[in-house]
Amino acid sequence: MKADNTEAMARIQQSIDSIEKRMRVDSNDLDYETHLRQKRQLQQILDRMKAKNP
Repeated sequence: MKADNTEAMARIQQSIDSIEKRMRVDSNDLDYETHLRQKRQLQQILDRMKAKNP
């Protein structure tokens, strides 16, 4: 189960990294805000997972 969590955390981190790359490219304010919101949500999930699985 811990390996599953590690894999899930890695996928979430990859998604966060991908969103950050898109944020650099998207100049449209609405796109940027959408990406920022998604990034924050994923980061919260990742932080909670890390706190539960030290």
